[in-house]
Amino acid sequence: MPVNLLVRTSNLRNCTLITGFHGVGETGYISVSYLVHTLKAERIGFVDVAHPPPFIATSDDGLVTPFEVYKAGKIILVKLEFSPHRSEEAEFAKTLANWAMNSKFRDAVLIGGLDGTLQSGPDGVRIVPTRTYPLKSRKMKHPSLEAGLFVYGPLAVMLGEFEKRSFPAVAILPYASADHADPKAAATAIKSISKAYGLKVDVKDLEYDAKGIEEEIDKRLQQTARSLRGMYG
Repeated sequence: MPVNLLVRTSNLRNCTLITGFHGVGETGYISVSYLVHTLKAERIGFVDVAHPPPFIATSDDGLVTPFEVYKAGKIILVKLEFSPHRSEEAEFAKTLANWAMNSKFRDAVLIGGLDGTLQSGPDGVRIVPTRTYPLKSRKMKHPSLEAGLFVYGPLAVMLGEFEKRSFPAVAILPYASADHADPKAAATAIKSISKAYGLKVDVKDLEYDAKGIEEEIDKRLQQTARSLRGMYG
């Protein structure tokens, strides 16, 4: 069974895709979750996979499924509560990238994290744009990722798909803790995106309650890991 987007809105032309995966500092996940909440985005669909994580949660709005699609104006957010199964991680990323391009999105922003111990210089963010991403008009002035460092995982797959088809996309990679969830890194990424796309997003909660958010996310990740060990030995 392939990865499929089950989205009820057919016309997404000129939208911007924003997504992030679980990686260094959980930066992508925290950023997208916070944007969904703050922008009061509407859930418009799901990503259907052959091997969904065996978990589901509840919220004030009902069930929270592993992979959901949200819309706020011209912003489309794909939120991943859990990482895709390793066997379909690359297919997940390729399907998401090609869905955005085939739906005639305007561009894409991918949020990840870099190991904070590698930081050099005062700017806490590095970017990796495709050759067609309009850095100047988006006022994206962060340094590019240094030569010799790699983007890896689903973000790398998506960037490769976008580059092959000359689609405007950029990865925003704040330096983050490699040991625990890092809400402050997520706040840094959101500030960059908000400036580039004219979004009014207050990140005070991420900055001033960073410790509480970090502990909550780390606790959930530990519980998930224990459950998976129990189910699969």
